Amino acid sequence: MSNNDCNPASSTLADLNLSIVKKISTLIDNSDFNEARDYLASLTEQQTYDNTWDLCTYLFELLERPSDKLCNEYELYAEDTLTHVAQYGNPREMLIIMLEQSDKFISDKAFAFHIKLFFIILKRLPLKASIITYIDDILSLLKCHLTTIELPTITNDFAGKDLLVFNHDYRVHNLLKLTQLYVDFICQLRDYFSTTPTINIVPILGKYLISILQKPLSSLSYEPIDSQESSSFTLIRPLLDCLFTLNPNPLQFIDNKEDQSVFIYLVLTKKNYFSLLPCIYSPFFYLILSIPVIQQLSNDREQVMLTEKACVLVSTVCSWLRPNSEFNENSLDNNDLHTLIDTLKTCMVQSPARQYAPLTIGAYRSLFRSFDHFGRYTFLRQQIAKTSCNEDSYRTFLCSLLKDEFLYDYRSLSSEIYKGPSLFQLLDRLCNLPNGVESDLLEIYDCLCSTLNFIRFIGLIDKRDVNRTLLWTERLNRLNETFLKPLRKSIDLARAHYKLEMRNRKEDNKPEKMDTEILVDNKPLSMPNKQEQLDTLHSAVTKFDILDCILSALTETFGGDL
Repeated sequence: MSNNDCNPASSTLADLNLSIVKKISTLIDNSDFNEARDYLASLTEQQTYDNTWDLCTYLFELLERPSDKLCNEYELYAEDTLTHVAQYGNPREMLIIMLEQSDKFISDKAFAFHIKLFFIILKRLPLKASIITYIDDILSLLKCHLTTIELPTITNDFAGKDLLVFNHDYRVHNLLKLTQLYVDFICQLRDYFSTTPTINIVPILGKYLISILQKPLSSLSYEPIDSQESSSFTLIRPLLDCLFTLNPNPLQFIDNKEDQSVFIYLVLTKKNYFSLLPCIYSPFFYLILSIPVIQQLSNDREQVMLTEKACVLVSTVCSWLRPNSEFNENSLDNNDLHTLIDTLKTCMVQSPARQYAPLTIGAYRSLFRSFDHFGRYTFLRQQIAKTSCNEDSYRTFLCSLLKDEFLYDYRSLSSEIYKGPSLFQLLDRLCNLPNGVESDLLEIYDCLCSTLNFIRFIGLIDKRDVNRTLLWTERLNRLNETFLKPLRKSIDLARAHYKLEMRNRKEDNKPEKMDTEILVDNKPLSMPNKQEQLDTLHSAVTKFDILDCILSALTETFGGDL
């Protein structure tokens, strides 16, 4: 072999690269880790720079090599050497290789190590506009790892300390720990590039801070438990702090409300951060900003933590609305308001997590009270008109609002809306048997009770000799003919039917047989036994008796005119 063949300076670049990696590989295979470190240190900066691609390719594979020792020396050597290459090698080549390692984040430790390497590399890249693209790719890659972390689940029937247990689950803490590393990395980038005004990375940093709030951090609970701040919220405070350092008004980062719903929820519901926003926005602005957010968060009723955020947000923004002065009847031409009302209705009536019902009921009342007198009347008229009879619980709620409004208007003489045709129009909508005497009274039972009690309430407040509502003289007879008499007949028919059914069940001594089996979650659904069926029938008859009692009280109130 000639001297030229043995001289690396005379070899081709490819042979040189191969010989360096082969030398290190041989030493590692022989477990000569210290000698391999010394060999790497002996390379010139130019040699390291020229060999970046081959070195990184080999070292990232070495990083994953298993070891039967307690301390994985392959991993330690690979980490030390990759750090050295990041400091002296070709930063662009190394970055390209790392961005291809998206399937190599096999551990949280590797995630943290990649963040360290990324920051070293970014500081060595030329300060050109293209660096924003690199930052975008890096943050996207790191976020992918966060979204793959498995989190515990919580069901809609949670109670007691379930939420506390959820917040202290090790998987939740692990996600928050890695999120902190992610946020620290963004803060490092913010500080480093703050001295280079020609490169504005603030929008891209804000984008990714907000995006991790949406996923995966949307699955966590940030509400207090037993008046104590949620541990999850405590641990994401640095993220929100960072957002406010990027822009004193982080609402300016918003470009798609639905994709940034968790961010909007946090900024508007957490007083410490809401107080930092500039005092230029009105309650109406915050309400309109929040409507698509509330709708998006409440869409998936199986996602308990999203339902929680929707209810807390709607409760907060509605509490800021000024009573009697925020809206009027013309405001109901705004489709956004109708979207909010429909969403509130869904959360109140259909939300499986009943813990949040008080929040949405309070929000609904605050929204309703923010209208002026005529606005509230129009609000009730529209809602009662558009709500079908089978939405019994919602119609019952509307009836309670109507009763409160009637009493306020009657006593204050503020507008006297609730009299004559305007009052009768509402009563006609409520006093309705959808199928005449054959209506299913149990389906509309609650609203029937509320409506009958409301009519009686009018009679008790507005005596015959006063008759400001004109109910006694202009509507009572019609009400009796079109509603009360058919209702009495319907009660008699329904009671007779259910009593006959009870008698038949009692006399039926045949063993119960099921022709088909109903499965729920692949388990047979237990059907009610004979006694349970009789109890249900008896309960129905009791409800018919209660309706009869209310009708009797109504007749007594109106002095036999009914």
